[in-house]
Amino acid sequence: MGNNQCPAQDAAHLAAVARGICPFPSYNPSPHFGHMLSINSSHHLQEHYTAVQRSLTPKQLEDFTQSLRTTFGREGKVTLGGVGVVALSLAVLFDTVARQVRGEVVSDSGPIPGVFVKEPSGYYPPQVNTMSKYLRLVPHIANNPTRMREETERCLNQLIADEESLDQLGENHTLPIREDVTQINRLMGDFVAVSLMLHLFRLKNASVDEWDGLSSNQRPFHIVNFNCDTEAADKVFLAEVEYFDSYTKRAFEKCKPKSDPESWLRYIAELELADVMSIPFLAIGFSPTEQRLNQRENFDLKAHALGKWAQSTD
Repeated sequence: MGNNQCPAQDAAHLAAVARGICPFPSYNPSPHFGHMLSINSSHHLQEHYTAVQRSLTPKQLEDFTQSLRTTFGREGKVTLGGVGVVALSLAVLFDTVARQVRGEVVSDSGPIPGVFVKEPSGYYPPQVNTMSKYLRLVPHIANNPTRMREETERCLNQLIADEESLDQLGENHTLPIREDVTQINRLMGDFVAVSLMLHLFRLKNASVDEWDGLSSNQRPFHIVNFNCDTEAADKVFLAEVEYFDSYTKRAFEKCKPKSDPESWLRYIAELELADVMSIPFLAIGFSPTEQRLNQRENFDLKAHALGKWAQSTD
């Protein structure tokens, strides 16, 4: 499926044109997944930490820093905080605390806002709640190797159970969702599961030879349930391409298949979805190298703090 000659930015641009004709969901999860679970996670985390701090007023920055100080202590060190799921949890924490110090109401349960892809009806697969619960917990146990190992194993087992429950719903034709959106969130579950296994291997100081491996087959995915007459929408889309600027026309020429698809809107949506779903696999893959398993970067919150790392009176 898709067009290997179609750059991701061109697919996204054409999808934006198509959405203006027949709305369908955005398929983009938080960039934190690709950044914080990549080989360059520590660099991305430090950049995000700095960016969040710079977005705050002096008073907000003081409250932000004190909140982190309360969680991590005066040293501000986070074990393995620069890599993998711990880096991901810290990125989520920074965003959450920043919203709180700005006076926003932030829920401490349910799907973490802005991280996963929301299905139009509001449905999330169970993996989203499992991942959200784990990511919220990690900052409070990151410096406790025993708890980290226990909770990581528990989360990994729960993701497997969540996947089995969804498979059963699918077999019984009782899955109450759009396949396209839910498949992305399920893919995020796969992505995090691999990262959880990597984290466990790091905690155990295991070698790459001990890696059991996972299936490298990506999930099948389909665009379904367009809420419009796709035949009529296709005609409008082709007319819009002709009407729009030269960039749109060039993008269309790069991305169109050798023969006309059954539905242009479906084809364009699938192009964008294919790009989104390939990002995690490009970032981490299913065959970790010795370099990745040997990543052992702690994260120093105090050293990278832009505000004063306030001392408590204890």
